Amino acid sequence: MANGIWTAASGAAVQAQNLEIVANNLANTDTLAFKKDVPTFKEYMASVERTHDGVDIPRGPIQDKDFYPLEGRDQSHVVMDGTHTQFRQGHLRVTQRPLDVALEGPGFLEVSTPNGVRYTRQGSLKLSPQGMLVTQEGYPVLSSQPSGLARLSAQGSIAGNAPEARTIQLQDVRGQLSINDQGEMYSGENLISRLSVVEFANLQGLRKTGGQLFEALPPSKGNPARNTMIHQGVVETSNVNPIEEMTQMIKANRLFEHDLKALKTYGELLGKEVNEVGKL
Repeated sequence: MANGIWTAASGAAVQAQNLEIVANNLANTDTLAFKKDVPTFKEYMASVERTHDGVDIPRGPIQDKDFYPLEGRDQSHVVMDGTHTQFRQGHLRVTQRPLDVALEGPGFLEVSTPNGVRYTRQGSLKLSPQGMLVTQEGYPVLSSQPSGLARLSAQGSIAGNAPEARTIQLQDVRGQLSINDQGEMYSGENLISRLSVVEFANLQGLRKTGGQLFEALPPSKGNPARNTMIHQGVVETSNVNPIEEMTQMIKANRLFEHDLKALKTYGELLGKEVNEVGKL
């Protein structure tokens, strides 16, 4: 009887976690390039996944389950197995800002952060006070090749492929800035730089680090983009569908209520077992 309480309690606990994930998705409906999270669940068989100390010969009174073996079903709980990010393409929105770029395809922009290189699809870019191309949080956007200044570094103090050598400087740009679908940046007819766009064979090797940034976990490694097009003056919106998320929220709320009702029923049955059956 008591084991059923824990089955219902585990169901209520994971639905509470599910609601948190859905609520976070809904809160980021208007966040540019946000990628929704999807929870996964699994059945945890306590009688199978826990270590066994050997077969214990029953020496106590015979119980009802000895006549009706449950084969471990009374020890089956549900647990949150984890979450994964859904990288479905978001809609593209025209802004006509020359520093806004949207990625159509599986690619990511390379960004330099204090914690190392990170990856983002949030293409609402700007210039820093020093004339460097940066994200809205101020992280430098990287080019696919070292800048001319880094290549001509006298002592070679900046490694040719280091993030510091691949920042994009636009302070001396004269004329209209244009970006083609390969990420090449032009001032008039002069090539200035090329945005570093990479693709990953296994997108599940990417982990969110906040601010629409992703970290590539080993052994994941980005490769130069082949199937990604870049659009200037456009941004990618969130891939969250509010109607779909509201449906999931209603479903999770109802499942949570059902588990609470089951808990209440088990509590009432245990109360009768203690207060009434014990008197017989």
